[in-house]
Parts: sequence; C-alpha cells; structure tokens
Amino acid sequence: MKKFFLTLLGAASFATALPAFAGPDWQIIEHGRKVKAERMRQEQAQRAQEEQQKNVQLPGNQADREQMMKACMEMMNKSKLQSDH
Repeated sequence: MKKFFLTLLGAASFATALPAFAGPDWQIIEHGRKVKAERMRQEQAQRAQEEQQKNVQLPGNQADREQMMKACMEMMNKSKLQSDH
C-alpha cells in the first residue's frame, strides 16, 4: 500500500510540474507584443493629432502671449521708473 501511495504521489507531482518544463508559450508572447505595438502606434497617432490641433490654435495663443509679454514689459519699465525717482 505504501508503494502504491508513493507512486500515486510521484505521478501527481510530475503531472503538476509538467507545465513548468514545457517552457514559454511563444504564440501568446508574440500576440502580446503585437498588441503592445499597436497600442503604442495608436497613442503616437493620438499625440500627433493633438499636437496638430495645438498648432492650428497656436496663432491666437501666440498673439495672446505677445500681448501679455508687452504688458509685463510695460509694468517692469514703470516699476523701474518709480524706483529711480
């Protein structure tokens, strides 16, 4: 009975450990790589589209920035003139 139990236990252990000896599933790994590459392409395309939209809106923003810079320069000049007097 003891030998039968040990044989059964050995067979169960071997059957449980068998997938560890099988190695990696290359089809699943390659599929994961393809999915990751596709996601990266989609994100890159989305970023490019967002950048293009920003560039379309840039002229208005550029004019606003120039106005703000002009106002800041005027304030700085006023503060310099006041500190000189």
